[in-house]
Amino acid sequence: MARRQLVIGSSLLLGLTPFPGFAADERFSIPPTSVTASTDDGNIPANTVDGDLTTRWSAEGDGQWLQLDLGTPKKVAFVKIAFLNGASRTSTFDIQTSTDGTTFSTVRSKATSSLTSSLQTFDFPDVGSARYVRLVGYGNSANAWNSYLEVEVHGSAAEAPSGNIVNVSTAAQLTTALASATAGTTIVLADGTYTNSGAFVLKGKNATSSSPITLKAANRGKAIISGGASLQVTSSAHVVISGLKFTNTGNSAIVLDGSNNIRVTRNTFALIEDGTQIKWLLIKGSGSHHNRIDHNDFGGKSNIDPVIALDGNYSTQMTQYDVIEYNYFHDVGPRLSNGLETIRLGLSALSLLDAHATVQYNLFENCDGDPEFISIKSGHNTIRYNTILTSQGQLTARHGNNNSIYGNFILGDGSKSGVGGIRLYGTDHKVYNNYLAKLTDDALLIDGGDFDGGPTSSTYTASDLSKHWRVYRAEVVNNTVVDSTAGLLIGRKYTYAPVDSKVANNLIRNTTGTLYNEFKTSNTLFQGNIGYGSALSNKSRTSSEIRNVNPSLTAVNGLQKLSSTSQAINAATGAYTYVAEDMDGQLRAANDVGADEYSTDPIDHSPLSAADVGPNAP
Repeated sequence: MARRQLVIGSSLLLGLTPFPGFAADERFSIPPTSVTASTDDGNIPANTVDGDLTTRWSAEGDGQWLQLDLGTPKKVAFVKIAFLNGASRTSTFDIQTSTDGTTFSTVRSKATSSLTSSLQTFDFPDVGSARYVRLVGYGNSANAWNSYLEVEVHGSAAEAPSGNIVNVSTAAQLTTALASATAGTTIVLADGTYTNSGAFVLKGKNATSSSPITLKAANRGKAIISGGASLQVTSSAHVVISGLKFTNTGNSAIVLDGSNNIRVTRNTFALIEDGTQIKWLLIKGSGSHHNRIDHNDFGGKSNIDPVIALDGNYSTQMTQYDVIEYNYFHDVGPRLSNGLETIRLGLSALSLLDAHATVQYNLFENCDGDPEFISIKSGHNTIRYNTILTSQGQLTARHGNNNSIYGNFILGDGSKSGVGGIRLYGTDHKVYNNYLAKLTDDALLIDGGDFDGGPTSSTYTASDLSKHWRVYRAEVVNNTVVDSTAGLLIGRKYTYAPVDSKVANNLIRNTTGTLYNEFKTSNTLFQGNIGYGSALSNKSRTSSEIRNVNPSLTAVNGLQKLSSTSQAINAATGAYTYVAEDMDGQLRAANDVGADEYSTDPIDHSPLSAADVGPNAP
């Protein structure tokens, strides 16, 4: 059971740590005297910056506004707002900015809050220079009142005024602008179609974090790269690609080659396929690192090759420290036997190299193209806080070592075939706090291997790199599996059983199949697990290893969570210090069994919807 502690969890640390290579956004300090409003009911505007969630500003009626004066022009990146009764009703409003307090531009129209009592983030394309931020209210789902408890404005120093804005409206102009770009150049693509017989190329352009080269659509989604065109960024740094739509044919949409600190954000990838084997977005080359792929839409891929591939230089280097987040991946397929992964992190030949990639907060829906919808073929990667819906295949650590897979929601519908969970090969993986429900294929599989590279992965030849490596020291801990056809399995295929692995504090409640199914005899440590509803195990296991007790789950927002009477509460055993939070982001103390910690603390993580990701998400 969780108890509130003064601890900064990993998810909070992520939020406080700026992405390498990009200017950090900070919360602006706004004095109470700098907050004004169209009117109030006695709950004054200054209350929204007093740090107190028990005070508020309120005004009734459409068009009532709250205005914050930043004092001097700033770059404004996003706002955070907490609403009165935010957990039970939604509020609707516009976000506007101004340089002079007279003429305002709407940067977010008819935004609608989620149901939470906490501060919520509302994002929009960065405003390079603004002194005033105004919230124009349109009431809430219960009545006409606009009531804000706290408002924060985040950003950084204003972007220096620059005349280096290049407006283009033809493919020829775009080619020239890319060739001439220097640090601080912003290339703005007018609405229209940009086609070419080959790639539009940005090469050898090294900008800076404070003065990047930006390539953006004047209006999101209305500047279209089509025909034989594509976009290639080679040997460059600090570039932002934003708001484009790719409908091209026969080439990758974007190739990042030997480049670093490239951000691909709020684009739509809807390539028109002609049978050509292509990766829609490819990151490769020597010296590639710290690239960020965020808030994009990838949908409709059916030809072979991954949607996104992180490949390195194909011999001695992997691209490193790349982040893939807040994207919407959908409708990938139909199913091929191999080669249509949604994300592939690495290659067999490079699999013993470390990528340090992070894949987080993405939504995968009907990603059916490959047995491995995410295929990990490198080391030290983190796959967390993603939502996977009705996607055939499994999240697979296929090659490589030391990968962490946690906090993911993998959800089926109970009828679509081949919808699986997580599958492991290699050494030293950690799998924890994952919630898996209504799956029709293996939920948690610590598989057998057809090759033994030894406990340090040091005994092999080049031809062995494509094989299924024996598992050493996997830790599968504090996961929940419910209403699925299979639970946790050991060594389903191949010859070599896992070695020195641990299965601890998992909770499996299914009504069919064997809950803990050991196909091969191994020295796997079992401790603190719970199983209920079907055959517990096909091996003789003690109650300290697997208990057959009703976990007394209850439905909460569509998820099966612990009730107050559950025997899973405070029942976890063993020392797994990295399991500091549960699947909701709630702190653990005397740990409960499964992915959920029984707690009344605020929920930080929950299954994502299409509104939470993609080009138009906050």
